[in-house]
Formats: sequence, structure tokens, C-alpha cells
Amino acid sequence: MQQPRLRLAVRTLRRFVSTAATPPQVTLPWGGRLTGCVVDPENGAPPFQSFLGIPYAAPPVGKLRFMPPQPAEQWSGERAASQERDVCMQIDHYSSKVVGGEDCLYVNVHRPPTTRPDDKKPVLVYVHWGLWSLSNNSMTECGPEFFVAKDMIVVTVNYRVLSFGFLTLNSPAAPGNMGIRDCFAGLRWVHDNITAFGGDPNRVTLFGFCVGAIISQLAQYSDRCKGLFQQSILVSGSMQQSWLGAVPGDVMRARGLKLARLLGCHSDNDEEILTHLQSAPVADLFKATWSCVPQPLSDRNSAPFLPIIDIDAVADPADAIIPENPARMVRGQRSNPVPTLWGLARDDGHIIRGDGMLWEGTRAEEKSLAERFEQLERTLPWDLDLGLPNSRRRQDLIRTIRDLYFHDSSPPTVSEYTNFLSEMNITRGVVEAARRHSTHPQRPRSWLYCFSVEGGNGRTKKRFNLPSGIVAHGDDMGYYFGCRGDPPGPEPRWPPDSIEAVTRRRMVALLSNFVKYGDPTPDHEPEPELRGVRWPLLPDHMAAPFPYLDIGKDLVVREELQGVRMRFWQDVYDRYFTTGDTPAARNPRSFT
Repeated sequence: MQQPRLRLAVRTLRRFVSTAATPPQVTLPWGGRLTGCVVDPENGAPPFQSFLGIPYAAPPVGKLRFMPPQPAEQWSGERAASQERDVCMQIDHYSSKVVGGEDCLYVNVHRPPTTRPDDKKPVLVYVHWGLWSLSNNSMTECGPEFFVAKDMIVVTVNYRVLSFGFLTLNSPAAPGNMGIRDCFAGLRWVHDNITAFGGDPNRVTLFGFCVGAIISQLAQYSDRCKGLFQQSILVSGSMQQSWLGAVPGDVMRARGLKLARLLGCHSDNDEEILTHLQSAPVADLFKATWSCVPQPLSDRNSAPFLPIIDIDAVADPADAIIPENPARMVRGQRSNPVPTLWGLARDDGHIIRGDGMLWEGTRAEEKSLAERFEQLERTLPWDLDLGLPNSRRRQDLIRTIRDLYFHDSSPPTVSEYTNFLSEMNITRGVVEAARRHSTHPQRPRSWLYCFSVEGGNGRTKKRFNLPSGIVAHGDDMGYYFGCRGDPPGPEPRWPPDSIEAVTRRRMVALLSNFVKYGDPTPDHEPEPELRGVRWPLLPDHMAAPFPYLDIGKDLVVREELQGVRMRFWQDVYDRYFTTGDTPAARNPRSFT
């Protein structure tokens, strides 16, 4: 099997690069030059300048495979930056084909065409989604044109996924969590170099969606990221979600050993195992990675490799990325908090579907719904101390859930069951994390929105052909970012008064205001679409009702998003969460 290389993004980009415009240039602080390109997005947004495929770390190949990102090699003279580089090797979410390569630690920088080196424009750094296994920073996936048109600089970051980013031996030989370390290194690169592009390193907003939001929130808990960004936007992801991974290191070590055995290494010595894995052909490593998914698939998401609690894996405990269960970190409020805008989709749980293995262990369909509803206790978060399967506390909790979510009916509809998974797995975590954040002793300014527009730009809705009435996980991303001719595109030109065009203008304005002014609806509101709207802060104490902005056909301030059920889950975690290290966390059960 030849090493696959991603060419779709490059071919797509060429259709939008203007050959008539003078290529922009920048000189980096150490003297190397970059020559970028001018991009005409052809979707109604104005042209912008891009510098593509800039290395922020050395290629993680050979002896750097599975290792912390190292500084990129500097160059003298000019370097072309007009083509995107490979995404990290993965199975493409849209085509189901293997794409990308191992040399993938690059950033793309996009800016307005009139930017000067001394402008000090605000900077938006985006970390992509992907369940630790897929997605990328290409303009096919996250076209930056609508934010750039608001006079800011946008940086998108690639990071290692699958075994390349998350293999671990739970020891200093291969400590794991490299994909997260990559993002932190990319953030450091932005801080050190963005001035050359006309950006202000002291006005950086870190924006993450799904696991990108988890990585971005983790940055607030890492001293290595302190001072590298001043604000956060966290959408549909939080450290409070047990499905994110963060499993005990010895659990994921077993998968690392299995991968080594599949590739012909039967040593028990970590250094020998690492050397063998680092020398394996990349295509063989990628293929064997997917054989490390537990069979039968567990109730936990079925990504082959996940982040770990790495306090025992690193040589110096101060170097740990996730030193303890993330929910415990959030509840202990041991962070370096910054002003944060939190977001959710109304039906976030509807990502749990599709034709791949990633969600096989959790999704429910008509054919399996009755069985899964009968075994509802298997869906409960595995970081809760609920005792054995038939323990009284577990059974009491299930009876309450049946009454609260299903009114004790049997069986529910797929929609009812998925809404339950949505609130338990995503909404609960984001709401509690937002409230814990706003009540931190430093009282960082915090806002929360719920996206409820059923429009034609909903990416997940289109990807899975979801029925009407659902606003799924990721549907709001289609309003923030443009997309190209390949999936998730093409995107039509919406009439200016359409719900799609109006929603995009509103959402881009809200986030742009936050990036530029530190407030999504400032008193001196510059955006006509938002005049008359005032988005209130989350309160600084847990007992208070919490307001949120409902982004639907209209912008409406409401209180208590799913209030009764969110308070229920808060009480459940108050009663049953201790360390998060439970039998279910170490060995999640399987419906099959």
C-alpha cells in the first residue's frame, strides 16, 4: 500500500487563487521569508491573503514519531507558502478514503489584503474537531473568509491524530497526548511569529470546536500556555465530558502494546518497542492502528487511541498535560482562566451516527433501540462511582432518568433516545464547565449560546441527511466557516435575506465582536445585525439562574438551558463523582 497523500485540498485551492494579484510576502522574526497567495473565495466574501503550509514544528517522523513536537528548522531566503500541506493521516470524514501523511505539523495564516506589519490586528486561532481521529485545518474544512473580512487574522492549526498523536506506553519512552502538545506548540508559534503578519500576540483568541474545544480548554489549565492567548471560544466540547477519553494510562498502554504485537514486536522493553514502532512503515502503522479498536466495540467512543491521564507517564509530573481526571480539574477550578464564550447546538448528540466505527459503540438506531433502552444503565457516564451493574444507586438513577427523559415510556423514539445521549454526553458537560468557569475565584467574563437554526448550512445535517427538527453537533460551524467545492461544500450563494445569510452575518458578528472587543455585544455595537441585542454574562455563583443567547430565527436571551435536566446532572455529579477512576472507566461495557 503506497503512502496516501492528500491532493483534494490543493486542487480545490488552486481554483480560488488569483494569479493576477501580487503575491504577499512576510519576513519572520529570525529572517526567513514567506511568499503567500491571494485567495478569491467566490462565495461573496472579499479576497484575502493566505500563507499556507508554514511549519510550526519539525516533521514528526522517524525518531520524532510519538515524541513531543520539536522546533521547526529555520530557513534562509524565500519559502513558498501558496499551497496547503498534507493533513495528518486519517480516513476522510466525507469520502471515507485514506488521506494525508505523517509530516503534517503546519499552520495556515490568513489576513486582510491591506494588512501592514505594524497593524497589530486581533488574532483568531482555530483548533479543529475530529474525535482524536480525523479532520484538518484546510480551507476546504474551515474557510476563514468571513472572519478575515472583519479585519482580523485567522490561524488554523493541524495536529497529529490516531496513533500518531495519541499512542502511549504510559512511560517516558512514549508518554502520549502528543496531538494536544502539538496544538500547544502551534499556539507558541503564533505568539512568537504573528507580529510579522501584522497580528498582535497580546490579542489572541483560541477557538476550538468539539475536541478542539477540549484542547483549547486544557490550554487554560497548562502553565506552558499561560500568556499565549487572552480569550477562548469553546463550542460543543468541554473537559467535563467523559467520552473525551482521558482514560487511565495503563488502559491505553495495552492498546500500544497490541499495536506493537500486530507489527511484529514482542519485546517487553519500552525502548525496544518504541524503536520498532518508530521504524514501521507509515502505511503499515496506519492500517494496524484500526485493528486496536476493542472488539466488540465498547459503549465508549471507539477511537483507536485516546488522550490519557499522563501524570504517571511523564518523567516530570509538572510536564503532564492531563494530570488527573479532567472533570476533577474543572471542579477544582485549578486553571488560568480567561474570558470565554461557550456554545452548544440544540441537539448536539446527533453526531452519534454514521457509517464508521467511531460512534458504533454509542449510537442507537431503530433496529437496536429496544435493546439499548432496556440496558440504559450501560450508557451512564463511566466516571461516576455508581457501583456494580445492579447496585441500588445505579438502579435508582436509571429510574429517575426514565421518568425525566422518557416519562417511563418504552421504548422511546430514536430522537428521544438521542436527545438523552446529547444532554448527558455533551450539553451537561458544556453547561457545567461554563458555570464552573464563570464562578472561578478570578471571575472571568463568560457567555453561553445555544444554536437552534434549522438552515441549509448545517454541515452534520447534510452529511447524515438528518430529518427536520434537528440542529446537530457541528451545524453551527457551517455558518462560521466557508467551504470549497469538495465536501463539506459546495455551498450555494444564499440570498441576502435568507435565514442562512442572516444567521451567518449574526454569528460571525458575535464572535468577531468578542475577538476584537472582548464582548460579543458591546455597548458601542458596530454591527447593524446586532443592534438592540445585549447578551448577558453568566453569573459568578452557581445557585443563580444562568442566561444564554438562543441563536434561532431571532436572537433571544433566555434563562436556564434545559434547566431542570441540567440541574439534575449537576446534582448527580455532586453525589457520585469522586476521582473518575472507576471500573467502567478502565473497562467500559459493550452492548454487543
